Amino acid sequence: MSYDIDITKTPPAHEPERQYYYMAKAKDFVEKKSKEIGRPMTYFVKTFGCTMNSKNKIPKTL
Repeated sequence: MSYDIDITKTPPAHEPERQYYYMAKAKDFVEKKSKEIGRPMTYFVKTFGCTMNSKNKIPKTL
């Protein structure tokens, strides 16, 4: 699916157009910053365990 996204306008109000807007905005930022620093940007993701839904909760023990 292809969207014509103008990141100079306000974000769309509905999904998934809103998500595509912010992905395009982030891509634009990374491209500009990479040119500014003269190298590709990298990233690091740190997770803090997993989230569980209520169906998978571990029972509390005393």
